[in-house]
Amino acid sequence: MNEIYNIPTDSDIMDVARMWYLRLEEDAGNDQVLAQFDTWADADPVHRDAFNAVVDFWSHIDNMPEIIEMRETGTSFPERNDPPTTQENIVAISSVRKMAGMGEKWHKWSIAAMVLITFGFAISLYVNYLPPGTYRTATGEQRTVQLADGSTVYLNTHSKIKVDFSGDIRKIHLLQGEARFDVAKDKNRPFIVETSRGNIRAVGTSFNVYDSAEMVEVLVFEGTVEVSNKKRMRGNILKPILVTDGERIAVFDNNMGVVRTANDLELSQKNAWRNGKLIFRGQKLSDVIQEISRYTNKKIIITDDSLNDMKLGGAFDINDLDALFHAIEDTFPVRIIHFTPFVTVIVEA
Repeated sequence: MNEIYNIPTDSDIMDVARMWYLRLEEDAGNDQVLAQFDTWADADPVHRDAFNAVVDFWSHIDNMPEIIEMRETGTSFPERNDPPTTQENIVAISSVRKMAGMGEKWHKWSIAAMVLITFGFAISLYVNYLPPGTYRTATGEQRTVQLADGSTVYLNTHSKIKVDFSGDIRKIHLLQGEARFDVAKDKNRPFIVETSRGNIRAVGTSFNVYDSAEMVEVLVFEGTVEVSNKKRMRGNILKPILVTDGERIAVFDNNMGVVRTANDLELSQKNAWRNGKLIFRGQKLSDVIQEISRYTNKKIIITDDSLNDMKLGGAFDINDLDALFHAIEDTFPVRIIHFTPFVTVIVEA
């Protein structure tokens, strides 16, 4: 029996139409599939309207900047600054779009040559070798690293460090991503975290560092650290800035932000990820999606700019993003459509 018989006809009509759309992409030219589709479409004019709406929707999606970028680059992964330490096989599947004809019967439809790119990629695996003292996490993974001096490093999603200890200094290179450092006291050996934009120097303290595309964010939980900007260090213009417990500073390419007290949300969020949680308190949907995208290989697309400013609050498990998607759908007038395992689209309901 052909797999097409598994399409549930008692589901939401739009869901059924989307399933037919994907099935027709997979089985173009299969007479049995076309005959079944013809029967379903002729059963009710609403079926035809639903299928046409799906076709129109994908025509819109095909021209979105995100999809164009994915098509042109051949990848849904963000650009990385260093060679990946995982085996990543990115599969680009080129499909042909089917569109209904204008005749009375759906079996008279014609196939239009509209190319649709959807992406899947294989599960990333660690390579067998990493340089000594190098630790990393995959997307969505957290990891605890116990250092020889008694310090502890907690790595967040898609992060990487290299440990470089010597007799008189303890240096950690944060090569990408985010980490929390609980530093063991040692007056004779300062603890230095080196990032893309500057260094953080400590003796015995606890602090969080996130090296993002826009800036390096440092938030101190306990003790005091010195934060310096690499370019200012070379120009000898500015001394390192002291940041103490409960304070935050941002380091940019050419300057540093002001030291300020971290708000409750920032403190909660930086403590929460270590326990596998994401916390939002009235944040815009666009910001929520940007944050959760750090923890999944899914490409998440908001189709309508008017949805971006809707605000969401709550605490969610990093490993249960489906619960977060359900909360978004329950809170906002939107539908979340998982078109493939790797492409999720948020549309207005």
